Order: sequence, then C-alpha cells, then structure tokens
Amino acid sequence: MRKAIDKARLHRPVTICTDKAPTYRRVIREINHRYDPHFESITHIDKKWKNNRIESDHAALKRLLGYRQSFRSVSSAKATLCGIEAVRTIKNRHVYDMKPGIQGEIALVHEVFGLAA
Repeated sequence: MRKAIDKARLHRPVTICTDKAPTYRRVIREINHRYDPHFESITHIDKKWKNNRIESDHAALKRLLGYRQSFRSVSSAKATLCGIEAVRTIKNRHVYDMKPGIQGEIALVHEVFGLAA
C-alpha cells in the first residue's frame, strides 16, 4: 500500500476503502503518521457495502488476472487499468460522435488505433 501511494499517484489519497481487516487500519495510521503526525490526512472507510461496490467494479480486472491476482510492475498495472477503462468508456457510449452498435465500436477502435477488426 505504501508503494502504491508513493509511486503511482500524483496526489495522496483522501480516503481508502477496504474490508474490515485490522491490518489496514494500522497501516493507514502509520502512513498518516509518516506524512504528518498531528493530522489524519487519509480517512479509512471500512463499510461493507462501499467495499462491495468497489469490488464488483473490478470484476473485469479479476477475470483478467486469474489465479495470479497481482501485477509484476506498476507500469503494467497502469496500462491494463487504462485499457479496461477505455473499453468501458466505449461500451457506455461516453465517446463523442460514435456510431451506434458494434460497428460503431469497431470504427472507433480503427480510427483511434488504426487497427483492422
């Protein structure tokens, strides 16, 4: 968690949502103390329903990772997450001037990446 906070973000997180494991609370307290011993800069949320919402959002990533459940480097994790978010953006039609249906998705991918589908 420390490595992800230090290297993968431009800004420190404001909140971290986890399950109710006691180790998370201790680690977040240590991280807060390291940055500023007098101020709790990161809030820990351990509500089950919020964590379930986040976990269900990462179902595509879990299917992709399979039994490994981890990446070898932060850069490969970033690239994979960017790809998943790009596909979700296309599927949810959050793209300007896209033709409807599968043909529209194929045309957009061809236009952006220059690939034949």
